[in-house]
Amino acid sequence: MWGERLTAAAIGVAVFLAGAALLSLEIASSRVMAPYFGNSLFVWGALIGVVLAGLSLGYWIGGIVADRMATPRFFVGILVFAALLVLAIPFVDGWLLEQVVRWNPGPRLNPVVATIAIFGLPAIVLGTVSPVAVKLLARSLERLGRTAGRLFAVSTAGSIAGTFATAFFLIPEMGTDQLIATLAVVLLAAAAGVALAERLVVPSLVALVLGVTSLAAVASLAPEEQGRVTASQLQNWSPVYRQRGAEDRAGGPEFDQEGYDVVYTKDTRYHRVAVVDDDQSRYLRFDNSFQSGMWLDDPYETRFEYSDYLHLGLAYNDEVRRVLFVGLGGASAPKRMWRDFPAVRFDAVELDPDVVDVAYRFFEMPRDDRLNVEVEDGRRYLVQNDERWDVIVLDAFYADSIPFHLATQEFLQLAKSRLAVGGVVVTNIIGATSGAESRLLRSMLRTYRTVFPTVAVHPVRVEGDENLSGVRNIIFVAGESAAPSKDFLLERWRDTRRTAPGAPDLSLAIRDRLDRPIPTEDVPVLTDDYAPTDALLLLFG
Repeated sequence: MWGERLTAAAIGVAVFLAGAALLSLEIASSRVMAPYFGNSLFVWGALIGVVLAGLSLGYWIGGIVADRMATPRFFVGILVFAALLVLAIPFVDGWLLEQVVRWNPGPRLNPVVATIAIFGLPAIVLGTVSPVAVKLLARSLERLGRTAGRLFAVSTAGSIAGTFATAFFLIPEMGTDQLIATLAVVLLAAAAGVALAERLVVPSLVALVLGVTSLAAVASLAPEEQGRVTASQLQNWSPVYRQRGAEDRAGGPEFDQEGYDVVYTKDTRYHRVAVVDDDQSRYLRFDNSFQSGMWLDDPYETRFEYSDYLHLGLAYNDEVRRVLFVGLGGASAPKRMWRDFPAVRFDAVELDPDVVDVAYRFFEMPRDDRLNVEVEDGRRYLVQNDERWDVIVLDAFYADSIPFHLATQEFLQLAKSRLAVGGVVVTNIIGATSGAESRLLRSMLRTYRTVFPTVAVHPVRVEGDENLSGVRNIIFVAGESAAPSKDFLLERWRDTRRTAPGAPDLSLAIRDRLDRPIPTEDVPVLTDDYAPTDALLLLFG
């Protein structure tokens, strides 16, 4: 009797841990995919769909196999096989992802193919665990339904636990590869527990030896904060910058260097963050894209042209006393404005607390009462604060997309309500003003025009640009008042720089303002109910 109860308990624990491992793997897999494909809806759709398909197929196969060969030894073998498949992921995922990148079947199929290649088989094998467990523990037809219901409930409870533990605790504390290898150790421990309960000497020894070996793998995969990576390792596919050199045109770092020194890396709640250096500059990287930069010999001089363009709000409104930044990154624009305009108070709101820490530790963001930083979602911050700002700067990006809830008509109405008289909203967008790659920008422009009477469009010109038609950073300046003429803005900014000589020269930014009509009839207004920002950005044409 006690032997049966011990076996039942061991199998129940194994089912729970298998369910936890599967969902933990699904959450962690988003970080495996992110450096190559970002965190878009397409990536999450691929992860959820493929894992569910693998689980469904595993249930079906497991039911067939259970009727033919369900034994404790076979059950232990399934757990060991699943553990080895999971353990292999950190060692093969990079190569497999690079093959998919080279093939490039498209923005929808890229993450689907990659997820199938890396996580499909482990999901199927883990799906077979519950049906085999039901067969082992069902003692009679009269109790079959109760046994099946209990074990599938246990498996689902494990999945819930794995989801919360991974998302809330494990990813922020462990490297992704280390976490995945740890899941293999958990599965091997479950296998050893069942084998010991059934007094299967050889299988238990095999599981224990493999578990110890896997622990060594976990230790070897611990993340390192420093190291050297090649340019090709950092130049992964990005839906925003498809062509080689496109990041140069958009103000990103060049890729003709031999490599970068990795100063710091961390898997945070929202990104895989990396701080990397070359000989002259430091960059902040989220997943598969560069977000901010800093000159090592002059931390307050803006590294990329678009950061200077964010000062346009102070040209359109020359009586600025308070500025709010939604999105912090490496704090390029906030810290320069803080230096150049000592009479102005700055607030910044950043969703990721680790990004705030990185800005202080590695990007020389000053700790000063005039530069207040809050950790919060930008929209929620505006809802909770009824203060008024003269300029609100929106510069919030994921690795490869924009937070849709910061681009909708409803959000812009909220932002408008938080502007002081004469205030403006300055927004950094990546896109084009015409052609197949312009749909996101034109859709956002149409949305802004439903809220603000005036929306000025300033494409960012960088060195070497001969025209402004390609994908690039583009700055919107939206407000209630009519846009001043270019000559008036130029004269006003010259006056501003007489009192703030460190402020950037915005002559080119002002002269390049697009005053010609930009058609928007064929693109949607973005609302909380319908805001397909991922599709508009990723599926050009």
